[in-house]
Amino acid sequence: MDVYPTAPLLDPARLDLVALRVWTKSTRTDLDGRQFWARVTHYVDFIEGEPRIGQFALVLSHTGADMMAFFLALIACGRLAAFFPPNSPLQDETYYFSQQKQSLGKINPSSICIFESHLAETIRRIDPALGDRMVAVPGAADAQVPTQGEPRAMAMLRARLACDQPIFIQHSSGTTGIKKAVGISGQSLTRQYAAYWPLIRQQAGTDHLRLASWLPLYHDMGLIATFLLPMLGGDTISIIDPFEWINTPGALLDMIETDGADVCWLPNFAFRHFSRLRKALPHRNLADVRLWINCSEPCRYADAVRFEQDFAAFGVRPGSVVGCYAMAETVFAVSQLVPGEQRALAVPHAITVGTDMAASGARIVSDGTLVAGGFKLVLSSGRTLPGLDVRVRADGRDLPDGTYGEITIRGNFLFDGYRGMSRVDSAIGTDGAFATGDLGAIIEGHLYIFGRLKEIIIVNGKNLFAGDVEDILNSVHGVKKGRVVAFGLDSDQTGSEELIVVAEHDPSAGVAPADTRADVSRAVAETLNVKPRDVRIVDERWLVKSTSGKITREDNRQKYLTDFRKSSST
Repeated sequence: MDVYPTAPLLDPARLDLVALRVWTKSTRTDLDGRQFWARVTHYVDFIEGEPRIGQFALVLSHTGADMMAFFLALIACGRLAAFFPPNSPLQDETYYFSQQKQSLGKINPSSICIFESHLAETIRRIDPALGDRMVAVPGAADAQVPTQGEPRAMAMLRARLACDQPIFIQHSSGTTGIKKAVGISGQSLTRQYAAYWPLIRQQAGTDHLRLASWLPLYHDMGLIATFLLPMLGGDTISIIDPFEWINTPGALLDMIETDGADVCWLPNFAFRHFSRLRKALPHRNLADVRLWINCSEPCRYADAVRFEQDFAAFGVRPGSVVGCYAMAETVFAVSQLVPGEQRALAVPHAITVGTDMAASGARIVSDGTLVAGGFKLVLSSGRTLPGLDVRVRADGRDLPDGTYGEITIRGNFLFDGYRGMSRVDSAIGTDGAFATGDLGAIIEGHLYIFGRLKEIIIVNGKNLFAGDVEDILNSVHGVKKGRVVAFGLDSDQTGSEELIVVAEHDPSAGVAPADTRADVSRAVAETLNVKPRDVRIVDERWLVKSTSGKITREDNRQKYLTDFRKSSST
């Protein structure tokens, strides 16, 4: 396989290549490198002349060329930049506004920069006191484009990449809003680029990538993998706004076919979503995609295999869906699977930290097998990137390979602690190892992530992952797919936790809510040998989702307590 060394960062030789293709309702706007960097330079001039833009600026906008150029201009000008999520039409408004008021109170930005006038009302609804911090940013479509030489903004940004202090902020969790801020230095970003981007080029078989994305820029996968790293490398980005993707998921496939994209990052739920939609989607040629990167924890093997099988007629290659383990705390990627080396670990549903995987009955699966009774299938997230040291730990000690425990990370692009928090409170030990809260094992050099410590529900000594319970219930007739949540509640009677399930009803299934409730209880009992303490079948849109479209377990737990535990005995 060819090896593609790290290309020069912000190489002026690539300015004549297409840098950005923005899709809006099937209309594409192309910008080559000179046109895009002319916009960045235009905004550098604007920022330098606008005293209201302080040291820490939030960018609030729907996805587009101007907001991306403005973000880079903020960094080039020495400001600390962060994207802020607009309100999704599918998100609970009450939850959004209360969550973001709390978030903005924590991070305390000096300015909030908006591109669309109607977003000013969004900010005022979050907190009227924020009105004085808003800055309306003009468009830059008329920016003068030089025909030669390096744009001023490009040289300024290159200098900022040498900085060992934070140049922008990203946030650690899409499921809890802006909860823990991670400052990313210029040096950490360039080290991530040097460790990860040559691997992506090697796996895609090209030194000039063409990426397709709908991912939000206010989360790390969209911000780093589909914006900053390809922009630094002079690659081509094709992008649509995430809200447009939600309404018309097939628009991503249209974009991939038209633009000949060769790499696409997706969270695990999107692979499953596309498989559900397969029969309703017109044929598209997806054969140019060499790399479909499943970046979730855990990555589910069954969803990867089914996506490849369901879209084989579209040209999706066997083994092209690869697992990736990533987090804001390491800028982005920690590890990634190689195409063609696709494998899974069949793991018992109930397993305890410190367990030897071989003794538990776990086994490697690599032949596309989907049926493994009593087991879940976790896609390998591949091998660790250079520059990082990943280990499995329990009770403060490192465990041998093949043992189940908490993932810890050391490395030269690991964060130094959350903004406003100490290293200790940020779960960084005296040895420099970050305790991720993720659970898994390393087997034959491959990293497998099963779930998170905080998502374990312990029922009478039996450890269950909330995600496993939810995954089982998504197949129950009458449950709206992707709209179910499981969590634990402490029980004074048993001294253990109770398993609680809340699922939205799908009226189109033709099953009464009472029958769905019985089927949910039966599915949990038969698969996990645990009986839920309470099952609630609720109306559509009852469940709370985050800005990233994920079910928020803690917020739904609180809503359950408010709506049900205070009004009835369960």
